[in-house]
Amino acid sequence: MEPRFTPNQLKTDLFRNYTISFPGGSLTASKDVLLSMFEKDNLPDTCNPETKEVSRKQYNWTSYPQSDEVRLVQPTTYTLKNYSNGGNSRAAAGEPIKILINNSYWTARLVGTHQDFMDYLCENRSSLVDGFTYWQSQKGSPYFMTDNSTSN
Repeated sequence: MEPRFTPNQLKTDLFRNYTISFPGGSLTASKDVLLSMFEKDNLPDTCNPETKEVSRKQYNWTSYPQSDEVRLVQPTTYTLKNYSNGGNSRAAAGEPIKILINNSYWTARLVGTHQDFMDYLCENRSSLVDGFTYWQSQKGSPYFMTDNSTSN
């Protein structure tokens, strides 16, 4: 008996959820959806942390309460970087959205605004697969990826 032909081997990690973080939010979807959205050899940049300047004032420090030994700690300023990991909760976070890829709808969860997601996609347009140009919010609002540079 001849084995059946299967064009793509089914692997369990294709159905595991992954999160891509971007400034202002994140997108969680199964690996097969993300591979259908982004080119494998040209993945988008996700190393864009939220930064925050933190300043500590001068203060006195003692090794234990009511100690006579007092040390003066000088003021410092540093940058705090937050690389979002999509959260640690096991609850389903974000808004469910429908993504149209090659005439088939796929589901994902979007944390953050649709505008932040659109900005991220536009900045990483070269990473997108040709068949991905449209998604729909939970309320049914459509969002299109268009290229206005070719219009006259």
